[in-house]
Amino acid sequence: MASGPDSWKIGVRRPSTVHFMKLIQDLRDQFPYNALTAFIVETFANSLDAGSTRIDIYIGNDIVKILDNGKGMNEAEFTDYHNLASLSKSRGESIGFAGVGAKIFLDKVYHIFTETKCKKFHAASLWAFHGESLEYESRPVQNRVTHNAGTYVEVKLKDAKDVKDLTINFVKGTLQQHYNAVLQGHYGEKRITVNNEVLQPFTQDPETIEVKKEFIVKIGKNSVKGFIIKSNKEINESFQGPQIIVLGKTIIPYWFNQYPINGEFFTGMIFADFLIAILTTSKSDFERTSKLWKQFNSRVGKVVGEWLDEIGAKAKPIEQSDDLSSLSQEIEKTVNELLKLPEFTEIANKIFQNIMEKNVVKRSDSGEVKGIEQEGGQTVKGSLGSLNKGDGLTTFGPNDGVGILENDQGEETVERLRRRVKGGIKISYVVNPDELQEAWIDPSTQTVTVNQGHSSWKVAEKLNSAKSEKVTFYHMLRSVFRVLVEEAGVESPDKTIRDLFKSLYERLSSARK
Repeated sequence: MASGPDSWKIGVRRPSTVHFMKLIQDLRDQFPYNALTAFIVETFANSLDAGSTRIDIYIGNDIVKILDNGKGMNEAEFTDYHNLASLSKSRGESIGFAGVGAKIFLDKVYHIFTETKCKKFHAASLWAFHGESLEYESRPVQNRVTHNAGTYVEVKLKDAKDVKDLTINFVKGTLQQHYNAVLQGHYGEKRITVNNEVLQPFTQDPETIEVKKEFIVKIGKNSVKGFIIKSNKEINESFQGPQIIVLGKTIIPYWFNQYPINGEFFTGMIFADFLIAILTTSKSDFERTSKLWKQFNSRVGKVVGEWLDEIGAKAKPIEQSDDLSSLSQEIEKTVNELLKLPEFTEIANKIFQNIMEKNVVKRSDSGEVKGIEQEGGQTVKGSLGSLNKGDGLTTFGPNDGVGILENDQGEETVERLRRRVKGGIKISYVVNPDELQEAWIDPSTQTVTVNQGHSSWKVAEKLNSAKSEKVTFYHMLRSVFRVLVEEAGVESPDKTIRDLFKSLYERLSSARK
């Protein structure tokens, strides 16, 4: 029998606090995948959030049953469970979407039966739409929770297409794609079954591993651990590229704008649970304009980019002709001058904030770290807190020359110093016809990379007259502007691009007078 006050008397039907069918549909629309996938992903997330070490799933003709051995819900939590988008889960604490779980599917089922059990509470409910009204009623417990604590959810589907699509293989594939890190045991030992068969993770056959990179990157007080594998066989599409993992869930595959050669032969995992603080509402992407994302993107991207270079897997920048080099320098100068204007300094600060004040290195016999020479330099004056110390130090930067970069594979002995350094764009080129983007920022080099393999570049070249590169200049400028405003996450990107062109036009007009 259910315990608790008279409010849980068997058979009493009550309306949910929020009972709008449109709200469910709006919540579901926030996911980048279909309703059935969202249902599986979110219901499984609820079991993980409850601390479950065992999750058993059963797929019948039109029935889905999920039993876990988590902490179960107490009376207040079970009541709150029946409110859509309940507030019992706080942002940044769990991987589930605002406590939605199976609720995301309520408008597509006949009913949802839930039984939950904890030390002092054991109750069950049946939840369903009655016309336009979403209501739940207390039901006798059926002892479906066979553990000391846990939750059992049973969903009866009514849509014929959902019944057809909800196969055992679909559920297995969905869980592998979204929770492979959990299945591999990276978040503790857990036993997941689908129709009584233990669900196995996707793993890379050791014999197919050509090379593997393991790394740890410090970002403030947080550590990012990860690994990337290059296989000698093509990877299943669902697992290609480095997968960013937060609390066991695969959020996105992400290459940090590196775009390696034969990317379909790479897989890996990057564990960054602290990024839950900047997850979007659907837990399917990150707030990419946040400072935390910029730091993560830049520092991990640098490691990934350097490793791809090391193994020869990264597309090399093409050699620039004299004309192209001159064009690049003109655009670099033009854009960097625009970014110094008061109305655009915010763009520069957001994009290059990680290199405005940072550790630089200089050669030193007493240094404790290693470094390498790198094309590109700048002269910096003064350490943080002192205007004169270190005056004239040459380090890596956006100007011509040679600078020193910290690199544990280097042969130079270097010393770290804190300096104020100047940011600014550099331009490089690759030819990648398969890449959809015209240009992007490479976080490993803080360079805007222009894709000469893109159709728009080819059109610009075709439209150039024999003695003029004005169309190519405009195309590159537009591409660079677009990259900068997107990377900076400005509120009105189209307006900002217009303002950049307007300021440039005014400067050009003044120069001609």
